[in-house]
Amino acid sequence: MEDNTSRSDNASDLNDMERTKAKWLTEQEFIKSKVVTLDDRDWDSRMETILVGGLDISFIVGDDVNACACYVVVNKKLEVVYQKTKMVQMTAPYIPGFLAFREANFLCDLVQEQELENPEVSPDLLMLDGNGILHPNRAGIASHLGVLLGKPCIGVAKNLHKLPELEHVTNETLAKKLNKKGDIYMLSSVEGEILGAAVRTGETCVNPVFVSVGSGISLDSAVKLTLTLSKYREFLRVHYPTERQLQPTKKHKEGGRKSTKRGSTNE
Repeated sequence: MEDNTSRSDNASDLNDMERTKAKWLTEQEFIKSKVVTLDDRDWDSRMETILVGGLDISFIVGDDVNACACYVVVNKKLEVVYQKTKMVQMTAPYIPGFLAFREANFLCDLVQEQELENPEVSPDLLMLDGNGILHPNRAGIASHLGVLLGKPCIGVAKNLHKLPELEHVTNETLAKKLNKKGDIYMLSSVEGEILGAAVRTGETCVNPVFVSVGSGISLDSAVKLTLTLSKYREFLRVHYPTERQLQPTKKHKEGGRKSTKRGSTNE
């Protein structure tokens, strides 16, 4: 017979989770209302002196609380002009669709600390391993950072966030459309809503990245900047491959791709 105390605790946990989700949804709606999907500057005129900030959080293997928040600022040639890492404890619950509420504050702190310590290397825009409006509620983690920091922000995800609106976008479709470096496939719903773009950034890397607007930039500019800043990575991949890149690619059974504790949706 199930313990009554245990059932009561489980019900309380579920209620707490629902209250948290409702609170976060309200905040997410506010972020969505502030997202800007247009350019507020001429990016072509800034390319020679552009500084780009990159942000990500990596978990310790086997630990879903302790993680390393990373921030780097690079110039057009991907030369590092600023970098900082910080160990953080992510105690907020993971709820699908609300990754920003676990990670965004830590990443915002890194950017704000840089602006106080080294304002001369403040980036023109931010690029994030995650999604912007390519998100169930059109407000992924890249949108949160773009709005909260008041900086143009681009989401660049390794995996496609599987939304009902994009069920028609399959791996086979992407493979047919993205044949060479620079090929782009717009990720639009059957109703015509454009949520992002699948972009092939190199000749040797077959898998595309999935680019979406966080805030403060147009999708066209986001895609162009992603391609421009990826060409140096492609040169290094071809001429100076790492040991990991030299290893044969492991084949996984369908649906068996590994995921991290943060989830495999790149929210």
